[in-house]
Formats: sequence, C-alpha cells, structure tokens
Amino acid sequence: MDEIIKVLRKVGWQKNSNHTFFPTMGGLDLQDAKESLEEDCIEFICSLTYIIKPKKLTFESFQDPIWNYFRLETADIEKSGVFDDPGHSEELAELTPLNYVSREYWDEQRYNDEPLPSTARLVIRKLKGGSFVIFSKQSWYNKQSSTYDARHNKMNETEFRKYIEGVIENGWEG
Repeated sequence: MDEIIKVLRKVGWQKNSNHTFFPTMGGLDLQDAKESLEEDCIEFICSLTYIIKPKKLTFESFQDPIWNYFRLETADIEKSGVFDDPGHSEELAELTPLNYVSREYWDEQRYNDEPLPSTARLVIRKLKGGSFVIFSKQSWYNKQSSTYDARHNKMNETEFRKYIEGVIENGWEG
C-alpha cells in the first residue's frame, strides 16, 4: 500500500497529469493521497477526502504519451453504520478520527448542541469497489465529455486498454 500511496502522491502533485475519472461517474483532480486510519484504506484527496480500499494500481503506456493512464482498482469497504442503506458511498462528518456522524452536522457546524471540534472534517467513504482512471488533462480521453460515464469501470483492465487502443486507431465512437 505504501507504494500505491507514493505513486498517487506524485501523480497528484503533477497538476497537468492528475485528472481522475470515478467508478460511478464524473471526475476530479487528484491532489494527494495518504494512509487512512481505516484498516487497509487510503485517503484519496481531490477537492474532498475520499476513503477507498486499493487493490491494485497499474500504469498503461502508449507510443503517444498523451494516452498514458493509471488505473486504480479498489475493493468494497464496510458501511459505517451511520445510514441503513448508504448506497455506493457515505458522505459523513468525521468529528474525531474514525468517529463518523451524518453530513448534516457538518452543514450545521454543530453536534449535540455544541460546535464541531477543530478536528472535524467532511469525508466520503466509497463503499463499493471499482476502478478509477487517471489521465493527463491534455489527453483526448479527458477532452471527451462522454467519458465521464464511468465506462472504464464497466471493463476490466485488459478490456479498457483494448478500448483505448481502438480509440487511438479508429477515433471516437462515443
């Protein structure tokens, strides 16, 4: 896990090479990564902190480096218990390390009629495993708005690489 964090930190610090596509849809710029207090998890820091459980990080390179990308595969994590059915993720206020409450307390900046402690922060726990891909901001993949549909997560590592190879060879088909 230390190696994954080390690579993600370097990628996050490269402001032109850090655009991350999420497993469900959308994307944000990776800024940093660090070890989480949650067992076997990392903090994947974009504009918010995402808690994820990494399984595998791969780098795919091509003759034209504009197509190079990283693929981060993640595993499921247990729900916190704050919500009965949180879905794919939980958006929570972390009052103190590993002490989670509903995000509504973050919005109110109060919990039990007291101001939130200075340690409080907003986190998103990604409960369902899936794949993230990280491309250069100048990449053709990043420039296609249709790619925000999380198509990379509907394919395994080999299938996605073949998909990119097909796009390089034949152009975009959506």
